[in-house]
Amino acid sequence: MKKLTLAFALLFLPLGAPVSAQDSQPSPAPTVSFPSQVELVTVDVVITDKKGNPVSNLVREDFTVSENGRPQTTSSFESVRSPDAAPGPAPERPRVSVNTTPEAYGGRSFVVVFDDIHMTPPQAHRAKVAVASFLHQGTREGDRVSLLATGGGAWWSSRMLAGRDELITLLKRLDGRLIPDAAPDRITDHEAMRIHVYRDSETEQIVSRRFETTGARGGGPGAEPSISGDPLVQARAADVYYQAVSRNRITLLAIERVLLSLASARGRKSLVLVSGGFIFDPNLDEFKRVIQASRRANVAMYFLDTRGLTGDLAGFGAEFGPASDARDISTSVLESFEAAAGAESLALDSGGFVVKSTSDLTRGIARIAEDSRNYYLLGYNPSDTTRDGRFRKIVVKVRGKGLQVRARKGYYAPLEDGSRKAEPKPEGSADPDIQAALDSPDEETKVPLRMTAYAFDETLLGKASVVVATDVDVRGFGFTEVDGRFQDTLEYLLVVAHRESGEYFRYDEKVTMRLLPATRDRLFGSWYMLVKDFELAPGGYQAKIVVRDKNTGRLGTVVHEFEVPALGGFRVSTPQLSDRLQKPQSEGGGTPRVAMLVHREFSPDATLYCQFEVYGAQKDKATGMPKVAAGYTIRRKGGSPLTEVAATLITPTSLGRLSRLVGSPLAAAPAGDYEIVLRFHDQLADQRIEITEPFRIEQTAPPEAVSSIPPDPPRR
Repeated sequence: MKKLTLAFALLFLPLGAPVSAQDSQPSPAPTVSFPSQVELVTVDVVITDKKGNPVSNLVREDFTVSENGRPQTTSSFESVRSPDAAPGPAPERPRVSVNTTPEAYGGRSFVVVFDDIHMTPPQAHRAKVAVASFLHQGTREGDRVSLLATGGGAWWSSRMLAGRDELITLLKRLDGRLIPDAAPDRITDHEAMRIHVYRDSETEQIVSRRFETTGARGGGPGAEPSISGDPLVQARAADVYYQAVSRNRITLLAIERVLLSLASARGRKSLVLVSGGFIFDPNLDEFKRVIQASRRANVAMYFLDTRGLTGDLAGFGAEFGPASDARDISTSVLESFEAAAGAESLALDSGGFVVKSTSDLTRGIARIAEDSRNYYLLGYNPSDTTRDGRFRKIVVKVRGKGLQVRARKGYYAPLEDGSRKAEPKPEGSADPDIQAALDSPDEETKVPLRMTAYAFDETLLGKASVVVATDVDVRGFGFTEVDGRFQDTLEYLLVVAHRESGEYFRYDEKVTMRLLPATRDRLFGSWYMLVKDFELAPGGYQAKIVVRDKNTGRLGTVVHEFEVPALGGFRVSTPQLSDRLQKPQSEGGGTPRVAMLVHREFSPDATLYCQFEVYGAQKDKATGMPKVAAGYTIRRKGGSPLTEVAATLITPTSLGRLSRLVGSPLAAAPAGDYEIVLRFHDQLADQRIEITEPFRIEQTAPPEAVSSIPPDPPRR
């Protein structure tokens, strides 16, 4: 297990176990689908009136689509209008997360890129207020929302509305990292690029005059301008430019990684860049790569300019010292626009828009949310069927006076083999398929998975022992027979991130399987359980696992969010529900324990077992032992009890530990949702705890999971 800080490293989190080129080739998912060899291009189109309000009453005949100047016939049309956000509290987190629940097509995916390395602290404060408002009012049930900080302080994805509180908690601890340069020799990023890259003498003269005004020159040897220019200005410009390049690359690479992760996501996809902006530097290939990635993934990018009404005038306000030369005032205004030209270009080229020159960022981000609620899906079969991988320009026009159209500018055609041209993978990404699956807000479903977590006693340094368990359905794995054995490799990457601190933990491993036929058959009758132990501080956590069948390349991902409770005081471990007991480890029997399960579905003829431990109870001064009573009720959810057991004292061990295993037959109860309500009473401190654990009764219970490959019988 590796423990790191969720900083810059998480932005380029590699897969630790090396995979050779023969094992996996990069195959980023195309945004254009070709079912049954028939090409279908789908375009998301937003139509607004003169006031910027969405128009939602258009029909197919109102639209025309052209590709590379050639009119296309629209073969499919859909007007999408998402309902208003549902009021009320967020739904409860599931105890078990699965990736097998069907999702309706047309859901929305938002990625909020909090560009903290291009925001000052005051700008970040305004930005956080706006993003929090968006999470409360702009999202609805079922939306997928990711929050990413370019400086590395966050990468968190959640399903609305259950995950809203976690995202807001994460948002609160973000801050702006850009400290404005108030030194006498200040130079803007755009000025630095003009001087250092383009040798712009006019800009150099403007900066030189400012240095005279602010007293930056100092009169030292070699400080005066010469026929070859001003060496002081040139040296300072080089330094500022390379710092700007470093920041811009960090932001652009983070955006590219996000876009690649959205390539296979379904429904409307939006990236909201919350930033103070950055210059457009045509010398950076990352700008081109970001635009290409947005077109391939069909993602609209929006730029929320956090600089406010004045655009900060690029650092030329009175708080930065003496006023600029009167000849340079107009240049100062131009600099304020150039300072964010790069961020603006990304939004406009991708079919999004820019929110700037406003102090009301909340209203601006509300426009972005509204933009994704009302749109049209136009589909056509391109008349040019050449599979050459080239860019195809799309132009959408609409009938109606004063209507504005926003849509992606085009797509890349597939190649002859159905793939597309390979793009450079993001720096630091060891395996693009697993990295994209890890980043994506959507779940991969080709390998069915389910996941849960159990929190137990305190270990060391204020941390709790936590078990994260995942069931993997291997029945669809592509086992190959070699010398009478069935071979395959299960590859997985598990990441557990702490919401409050940003600290994260990771495992990446391979499980090699060489199975005799009988062993394979036994394994096909069960799910394969992966169990990993952690020591975690109290707080909220998000666990995500990526599982890949090496032979077929099929992927499965699932996300599970859980809480590690505060460790002080009276508390109870996560109750373990099961329908079977473990076999005794010794012939003498020993203390029985439940078999750990991930699922919570049981057959009506099973016995429901529940095991728990109690911590932090007050101890009697005379005996040194606690006095805790526990009882429980099993009932239909919202209905009458099936079983009710009165509270009785838990007998402590010689060391004063408290644990109990209870069991109750389900007595052929009808299928449906149930819950066991556990009640605890610390009689010495007169403290009470009540815990409700849901489960379900099914006519056919899920197969038993195995936590390791069953051993093969000895060969004779």
